[in-house]
Amino acid sequence: MQAPDGRDRWANELTGTIAGSSVQAGSIAGGVHINMAQGAPLPAPAQLPAPGLFADRRDEMAELRALAEQPGLVAITGPGGVGKTTLALHWLHGVKSDYEGQLFVDLRGFSGADPLPPDEPLERFLRALGALPDSIPVGVDEQAALFRSMTTGRPMIVLLDNAVSAAQVRPLLPGTGGSLVVVTSRRRLSGLVVDGARFVDVAPLGVQGALELLERLIGADRIGAERDDARSLVDLCGTLPLAVCASGARLAARRRWPIARAVAELGDEARRLSALRTGEGDISVDAVFNTSYQALDDTQARAYRLLGVHPGPDFDVSAAAALLEMDEDHATDLLHGLVDASLLLEGGDERYFFHDLVRLHARDKAREPAAAPDRKEALARLADWYLTSAVTADLLLMPGRWHLGDHYQSGRRNETLTDRHAALVWLQRERDNLAAVAQEAHEAGLHSVAWRLCEAAWPLFLHRKHYRAWIRMYELGLAAARSCDDPRAQARMLEGLGVAHLNLQEIEAARGRYEAALALERQAGHRLGEAAALEGLGIAALATGDLATAVDRFTKARDVHTDLDRPRGIALMERHIGEALSAEGRHDEADAVLTRALETFTQLDEPYHRARTLTCLGQARLLAGHPDEAAEAFQASLGVAQETGARHVEAGALRELARVAARRGASADERRFLEQALAIYTELGAPQAGPVMERLGGMRTEPPAPQEPPESPDPEP
Repeated sequence: MQAPDGRDRWANELTGTIAGSSVQAGSIAGGVHINMAQGAPLPAPAQLPAPGLFADRRDEMAELRALAEQPGLVAITGPGGVGKTTLALHWLHGVKSDYEGQLFVDLRGFSGADPLPPDEPLERFLRALGALPDSIPVGVDEQAALFRSMTTGRPMIVLLDNAVSAAQVRPLLPGTGGSLVVVTSRRRLSGLVVDGARFVDVAPLGVQGALELLERLIGADRIGAERDDARSLVDLCGTLPLAVCASGARLAARRRWPIARAVAELGDEARRLSALRTGEGDISVDAVFNTSYQALDDTQARAYRLLGVHPGPDFDVSAAAALLEMDEDHATDLLHGLVDASLLLEGGDERYFFHDLVRLHARDKAREPAAAPDRKEALARLADWYLTSAVTADLLLMPGRWHLGDHYQSGRRNETLTDRHAALVWLQRERDNLAAVAQEAHEAGLHSVAWRLCEAAWPLFLHRKHYRAWIRMYELGLAAARSCDDPRAQARMLEGLGVAHLNLQEIEAARGRYEAALALERQAGHRLGEAAALEGLGIAALATGDLATAVDRFTKARDVHTDLDRPRGIALMERHIGEALSAEGRHDEADAVLTRALETFTQLDEPYHRARTLTCLGQARLLAGHPDEAAEAFQASLGVAQETGARHVEAGALRELARVAARRGASADERRFLEQALAIYTELGAPQAGPVMERLGGMRTEPPAPQEPPESPDPEP
């Protein structure tokens, strides 16, 4: 900018790389106030679970209260089953009012499965603190840095339960600012000394504390009547809380039993407890659980062993019934019996899970030579049940999608899944179990089941965008397919990985996956798969602006679907071609192609793709300068999406309606549509939340640029 006399003394320019919005001004008199609209704030996280049954621990509580006077890092260590988590929760609930919020995660360091990798709790924490999904980096180091930035100056409670190492904990430490971080572990994590950790060692309760716990389990009257036997019982349990609970629960369920009977049953196990009560005390716990296990009848003992085969975090009655090869009523009775014996825990929504130590004990029993054949068959039944259920959900959500797995033609279905909403809810709830079962199946040599589970889980990833879980599962599926030496299955997994990389805007990685898939599909002579790989390559080209290549790939894929007489595939390719034509400015051609695709999806009763195509059609008409016709298409897309529960598509239609409102100068409508879209994108953890938030924060009077990033690709795999 120059002065009126042409001199440069008024020069005002920006140099370098600018990220985000910028403001340029000449001279300013007075203050500058910049106001940015924000979405509804998230509530402060309050993630601490209830502390559960608690007894004694007066000395430990006094020590912890003293430590709370100076926030920082506290490591609570001790043997498994000693009550570290209960102690931490009881203490933290007492001081939580002094902090802004609480974060909690079970790091699964001793669950019998792989410990939780740092990126999963970091992503949960960042979302709980209000980070938008698209602002969360992919790498652990970057996630940890963002977590520190978001917690600096905010006094938080962070409970990291069941840690296995200092390395697992370190990325999860918040920034400076008075936070109280508590780590529980069976190991003394000496590496945390350099992070300023203070250690509290937790020993077994002691006789008086164990008696107090036993009293809460079976009542003061029984303790008073048999005090000597009660003392003997807690001694034989090593005063370990988990062991006391295991024995006490059996007595609580059998009111007529004298305590002396439980003491007598511990017998030899008691000597083992006394001799081997060292280190973390796992062997002592094992002895107590062996006693409880030996008290089960044959049917209960078999159920206990086989439930230990389940590799996931929890399960419902249906999964248990499949694993145990019985009807759900009998399975429910057995589950309740194991809960009564304190060998199984019951959570919300009629779901069941093992304490991590009990899980290990049950698995050990299932691995004994006599039980090994039963265990292998149980795993096969369990994997088959999850696969059948996932296939049912897939068919409900994406009925016209092509498949490789033979379960789609078997006719067997999970009859409890009756509609699209139930299918998506089931896939979301069972996500961790599907991944764990696929992993276990692969390791057990059931390779074809493993990759088929990945194939059937596709609608979950398409709708919910769990990118890291998506890539991990499909990488596993690829390894399983290679173990089968099945090129078509390998290509199927590569195509799924390609979509994930496209969603992450890793175009070159996606292109590499699709090129490898295309070679495998052609090697196998699998034309339908060849079309899927071509489609992915077309989307990659479209993302880089190579419109000619994109149209060429989509056209070749469409030719394959035409040869195979697949109207759905033809319509999908025409939708992509329509997007490319619209981007080239060939609006009339784009409108015609998209209208033809819409007619096909309507005839095929494919509401998801009908809604997506309506959105594409509206975008093309808006680019062509026809906002009224565009709004009509977006409203139609919105209605279909709301009717079918396609939340991601619903948000996309709302976002586009906001663009129409901006064109019309209706700023109130624009803001309303954007806020509704943002709420949905945030709920789904979708990357589109970022651009919408940016748009809300920078609302301006002039209309937005007509071309915005397209919705995430959703090709055919």
